[in-house]
Amino acid sequence: MSVEVLQLSRGGTLIKTPTGTLQVGAPPETIKDTMKILGDVPDTFVIPNKMFSPERGISLADIEFPTYFNFFVKRRPIKVIGYQSQVDTSLSVVSEALLGPKTLHLSREYPFGTPKELIPNLRSEMEFLRPFCLTGNRRAELQDMAIGIPWGPENRVPFGAMALERTKDTLRVVDGRNIMAEVSLDITLGEAQFSRFKATKPFEPPLFGITVIGSGSGFDTNEQTSGFILWVNRRGILVDPPVDTTYWLKSMDINPGLIDDCILSHCHADHDSGILQKLIEEKRINLYTTETVMESFARKYQSLTGLDYSAFMRLFNFHPVCVQVPIRIHGGEFRFFYTLHSIPTIGFEVYFQGKSFVHSADTLYDPKTFRTLYERGDVNKHRMIELTNFPWHHSVIFHEAGIPPLHTPMQVLMDLPESVKKRIYLVHLTEKAIPDGSGLRKAPDGREESIVIPVNAPPTNEALECLDVLNHIDLFSELPIEKAREFLTLIRIEYVNEGESIIKKGGVGDKFYMVVSGRASARRENNVFKTFSTNDYFGETSMILNLPRSSDVVADTDMKLLVMDKYDFMYFIRGSEIARHMKIIAHNREFETTTLFSQSFAFKGFTLAQQTQLQSILNRNKVRKGEVIAEQGKTRTSFFLVESGCLDLVIGNKNIAKVVRGGFVAKIFAVPHRGTSRFSVLASEDTVYYSVDIMDFYRFLEKNPGVFLVMRHARLRDLMQITDKRNLKETENND
Repeated sequence: MSVEVLQLSRGGTLIKTPTGTLQVGAPPETIKDTMKILGDVPDTFVIPNKMFSPERGISLADIEFPTYFNFFVKRRPIKVIGYQSQVDTSLSVVSEALLGPKTLHLSREYPFGTPKELIPNLRSEMEFLRPFCLTGNRRAELQDMAIGIPWGPENRVPFGAMALERTKDTLRVVDGRNIMAEVSLDITLGEAQFSRFKATKPFEPPLFGITVIGSGSGFDTNEQTSGFILWVNRRGILVDPPVDTTYWLKSMDINPGLIDDCILSHCHADHDSGILQKLIEEKRINLYTTETVMESFARKYQSLTGLDYSAFMRLFNFHPVCVQVPIRIHGGEFRFFYTLHSIPTIGFEVYFQGKSFVHSADTLYDPKTFRTLYERGDVNKHRMIELTNFPWHHSVIFHEAGIPPLHTPMQVLMDLPESVKKRIYLVHLTEKAIPDGSGLRKAPDGREESIVIPVNAPPTNEALECLDVLNHIDLFSELPIEKAREFLTLIRIEYVNEGESIIKKGGVGDKFYMVVSGRASARRENNVFKTFSTNDYFGETSMILNLPRSSDVVADTDMKLLVMDKYDFMYFIRGSEIARHMKIIAHNREFETTTLFSQSFAFKGFTLAQQTQLQSILNRNKVRKGEVIAEQGKTRTSFFLVESGCLDLVIGNKNIAKVVRGGFVAKIFAVPHRGTSRFSVLASEDTVYYSVDIMDFYRFLEKNPGVFLVMRHARLRDLMQITDKRNLKETENND
């Protein structure tokens, strides 16, 4: 019997055997790969060693869509094989997505005193849309859709006429005593899947508009999954970003620093897979949704990340929305409402400068169904009217048109008045699903197809633009709010043309520059070593240290800059720690810490802003051979980054590891904690290292949740870049 092994482009492995096909690992959207290869989806999934990739911020065991396909299309349950804890986690995620939360407390999401009859009975609505089991005589339960199979004795389970065996790091397909295939249980992720775009200049967002990331469904093999950016006052709000949206933004040359906010409509994988990626990309961002949806999201992903609820919620700033109560985001007025869907789902309206936009989110919009629900007693008259009266009056309408019965039937949309069809864009469907002559259209994707809703700039637009830049400059993050007014009085706006020199090497450091729009590059001997775009800054070091400019800075595009003269800058930062921090940063840059970071497992992926933040808290030290810098059994005070030489980790009289250049001696707890050193740290030769106070480093991690997740999940051997591997197991067991 022959067995075929295929590596999936997004990650994971497909194994075709005479007794069936199975998949090892399931990063998001790998169902699109298997549908292309097989025209089908496996019904057996083996959970890999790691269920979550902190580097990419995605699940490596995302079986939600394979479960949908197997249950609704193939009429069979999916089988999930793994350790008991892995199986429990996977099935809890599937249950949350397919059946929704077990408890609902909607009254707290409506204004105090809202009459009970105006609060929808989502449990009853979800039960109505819940599918029947395969025999059709009752509503489906989790076990009808997904079956967990823990590894049996000797880590073995039967697989048709064959068997599956698990070693420490591999999965074997065996036939009797013959090993037919052996594949790794460590998942290597493929590149992000989207078309490449060659940008000639940075993206300039509209005052009010939408840039569509994708408008297809999670089953579309040739289209991007639905998700978009809503622009309000030139600031972006990600709405249900699909997986790898952060990579899509970079490919489109859309500065991620323009986007600090996300809206999550509901917790299906094609809507929430990219949320965590954005949350951990760099700085903490703002997440808007209801408490009900948020709790589902947390239950799904805290189990995958291994964090408890409080640690998970510290990854971002959660803003609970109150249904039908307006809130302001970037000057736009938002109102949220619950739709009719299989799990709790919110749509929203937004008003800005006399124009408006509405997003239906996933929903079943069908007045006939609403009437049926009312007649059955599943909804009251108020809810029936609310569902029927979708706000078709908005300037631009995004409405889903997925596959019924969980989504809006195409005929209902085709029957809309022509005046509405002119303002509507469909999402969550393929192009071929729209009938010819229907008057309907699919939302166009890509930055060049951005939908601009024409509005006049608000009177405060320029001041808001300046304050946005101030808000994003890490140097000023600790300044009190009253400094904002002072900031506006000290800056001036300058416009620079493409190719124009902004700073010349050797010149006097007399200005501080902040980028509102456009892009510039710092150059030495005509070699570009750094670029600056929206919310970046430059020119501060030579002013603080009274040194000549160290490089040329040239505008790569037309630019809009905020400029502050040297003495205004020094006046602005008076009484703060900024000047001291800048001197520390400049001192550390002299010793090429940027190069050191690039050679360190712990810091190699850092952004320019993160490097600067880290440089401000590092202290450079030199020690002689034999000197002890940390003692076993004592309270930890610092973490250590090796620049040159070698540090030995010693337990008792036994050397357990050697840490060389780029190694970071640290232990990251879920909650800020100094802890006790399990080993002594001493120099085995003359060594230069950087120390960082542990609590200062935790404050850095709080600002950069992505770094926290990566370091929390990293193996100590990788974090420390240990060269002597004889006692690696003891190293990890002891720390």
